[in-house]
Amino acid sequence: MFMGLSSAWTFATPLMGVPDEPAHVIKAAAVVRGEMTGREMPDGGAFQLVTVPAGIAYYDTFGCFAQKRDTPPSCVPPFSGDRGALVDARTSAGNYNPLYYAVVGLPSLVHNGAAAVYGMRLVSALLSCLFLASTFSALAQLPRRKWAVAATAAAMTPMVLFLNGAVNPNSLEYATSAALLANLVLLLERSGERGAYRRYVPVITAAACVLANTKGLSLLWLALMAATACIMGTWPQIKALSRNAWVWAGSVAIGLSCAFALYWLTRHDSLSSNPFEAAGSSPLTGAEIMLDRTFDYATGYVGQFGWLEVPAPMGAFVLWLGLGTALVLAALVLAKGRGRTATIFLLAALLLLPPLLQAQAVATIGIVWQGRYILAVFVPLLMVCGLALDRMDARGFSPQAAAILNATAILVAVFHFWTFAHTLRRYVTGLAVDRRWFEMFTEPSWQPPGGALLCLAGFAVLLAVALWLLRRAVRAERRPAEPTA
Repeated sequence: MFMGLSSAWTFATPLMGVPDEPAHVIKAAAVVRGEMTGREMPDGGAFQLVTVPAGIAYYDTFGCFAQKRDTPPSCVPPFSGDRGALVDARTSAGNYNPLYYAVVGLPSLVHNGAAAVYGMRLVSALLSCLFLASTFSALAQLPRRKWAVAATAAAMTPMVLFLNGAVNPNSLEYATSAALLANLVLLLERSGERGAYRRYVPVITAAACVLANTKGLSLLWLALMAATACIMGTWPQIKALSRNAWVWAGSVAIGLSCAFALYWLTRHDSLSSNPFEAAGSSPLTGAEIMLDRTFDYATGYVGQFGWLEVPAPMGAFVLWLGLGTALVLAALVLAKGRGRTATIFLLAALLLLPPLLQAQAVATIGIVWQGRYILAVFVPLLMVCGLALDRMDARGFSPQAAAILNATAILVAVFHFWTFAHTLRRYVTGLAVDRRWFEMFTEPSWQPPGGALLCLAGFAVLLAVALWLLRRAVRAERRPAEPTA
């Protein structure tokens, strides 16, 4: 189901209609051809030169509609020349860890046009969805899981699906973070079962190794997930893990992966960037700016599409941020013990890490932060809130609670569709004041593969199926109403 919803975003979003996608596409095409890093540009700066087919380098020319909400992608100039000819192209991702790109770039070995980019998007979506599926699979095996599953489902915001369907390693960050934490919690719960280590340690190892080598801050997210799992576990559970050979073998693999990630990060300066706003400011100034914008960045958890020029509808922000706030407050007020402590720990990381990280980098690169950068903490935070609530109450949902959750799920599906349609409209007609909704079908300036109507209908069907599956899960967890006196 995740793959279907993510793929809908893949085809509804025009090529290069995602932040930094040209840089990631060009980087991926270079890596699969053996060029792990780029060459310095003649004029210096954070961009690097790589050698790729001309049909791939062409996508660096798609900037005519970026950050221009009234301009549809039909403004892009047509390609001319030999698509297979090798040329130099620039990328701002030239010094990034090559692991993600070595897999995602494979379709470009078969084709050099639009099919290659759509293929890259689908491979990226498949990677992320596999780890997200592992997350829900692990949660479903917990003895108490109803709130954990519901809360993690709420964390699957339109922004998560949008990034899943794009060429951007951001999606693999939050997918592997969630999978790592969910499977660690499950392993701790089953630490007394010998067979559990053989089943779960390989998944944990894969998630941790991939996460460590995804982006520049991924090692930090890995450490946070490990610390959160330790907070959630008891000392006997942790002690049992420390004595198992499978755990030791996995730890060695993870350690080697982290060592490579750290080597790449320091050797190639993967966190460098062109200067942005407030570059040259003091750390205190950078932290103050970030603290002022803390809740502005929260919109990036829900939906900032295109090159940030297309925010989700206001109702979507109200719904998802309201759900997130309700889950956090419920975990803080109602839960106890390790669940509440883990919630406080991840909430503090979500709120405090952006100012701290930008404070130490503002002098050289300025304020570059976007809300999506910390989805690797936001998604696990809501999961932990659900886990904390499950530990508070082992009973199933009452009929009244199930009815509320069913209504909420329907509302979530409605706003998923509304956000998808609103974003698609931005590309099909542009959001100029003189363009109407019906013109998406009567006078489109741009069309996704198959047309806008098919895209909307397909997404609606997938949402209906997802809603049915969620409602079935809610009914399975429901408990009978208590008798009245």
